Amino acid sequence: MFTVEPIPESFRAGVLEGPERFTVREIPQWNLADFNDPDLVLIKVAACGVCGSDFRYYAGENPWAQHTLGRFVPNPPNIVLGHEYAGTVVAVQTEANRHLLGKRVAPVCSKTCGACEDCRAGRSRLCAHTVHMGHGQGWGQRDFYPGAYGAYALAWGASCFEIGETDVFPEVAMMDILAVCLHVAETGGIQLGRPVLCIGAGPAGNGVAQMALTMGASAAVLVDRSLTALEIASQQGLGHRVLIESDLNDAAAQIRDLAPGGFGTVFDTVGSAQSLAFAIEHLGKAGTLVNLAVHDASIPINFLKLGSERRIVTSCNFEVGDYPRALAMLQSGRISVRDWLTPVTLDELPDWFARIHTNPLEKGAFKLVMVPET
Repeated sequence: MFTVEPIPESFRAGVLEGPERFTVREIPQWNLADFNDPDLVLIKVAACGVCGSDFRYYAGENPWAQHTLGRFVPNPPNIVLGHEYAGTVVAVQTEANRHLLGKRVAPVCSKTCGACEDCRAGRSRLCAHTVHMGHGQGWGQRDFYPGAYGAYALAWGASCFEIGETDVFPEVAMMDILAVCLHVAETGGIQLGRPVLCIGAGPAGNGVAQMALTMGASAAVLVDRSLTALEIASQQGLGHRVLIESDLNDAAAQIRDLAPGGFGTVFDTVGSAQSLAFAIEHLGKAGTLVNLAVHDASIPINFLKLGSERRIVTSCNFEVGDYPRALAMLQSGRISVRDWLTPVTLDELPDWFARIHTNPLEKGAFKLVMVPET
């Protein structure tokens, strides 16, 4: 193994021991050789975003499996959460990756098998054999499952994208969600000159709206119960903003005024029966509804509402090629995340998770980013 600095034998990490049991504890250092993958490298984490999917894991769901496999898979104990990360490469296993030592990087958080039917057909985002940081997927049986809530994390050298000295680590740590947003927007088939509607103005809705506008949408409308989310969109000069006082239907008249002919694309980041019905109601002819939040729920649909070539699709993950495209958008300023971020320490995370799980409508922050204490 090649290193650029002494590597401690253990470090503190945020561990999901089970549903609603998230704690910070000392764990053994990741031993690269234990994973039988010579491409794995060790990252000294500089920042790690807190993703909405992490809260779903905390609640006992498995959003990766629900979106990718279309079924629930029980989570193993002791997952180190965190998959939106950036940092510096401090150890590698092979001469081929030695050039990465000391480099500031934005790593892709997962690796697909490359051999299954989905991978061979260009659908690697649906690979059932994905190995995933922070999700407990594909690692076999482990005492602790790798993630990036902590001082050190694993990554794959082949998908570590080098960043510049002026790139800000907490912003670059948003690359995972930005790549997802790029894939979501393209899944929605943005139509030139037609508006888009985002039900939910959190980081996913905000990012998708930004991507849609870069792709030629005439306008973006963001709907949310959260004043914080709408204020962030306002600071960014991002689209029309509609506050939901108590019920989505309260906004129906305002939404119809903004898009009398309906929307070319509607993005539903909520995934409830009400949000689905609302999305279909405001979907224009030949429009696409993209569901970003698949839950295990039976929801009735009036198929007459899908006439005139309206369609419903889901979206999950992203292709590796989406990652450098989204990174270029961030670095060029076409996409902005600076206003999103509230930095927190590792030790503060358990209280944030408990508080947001108890009262998700009053999060107190738009997007948390964990910055390890030095």
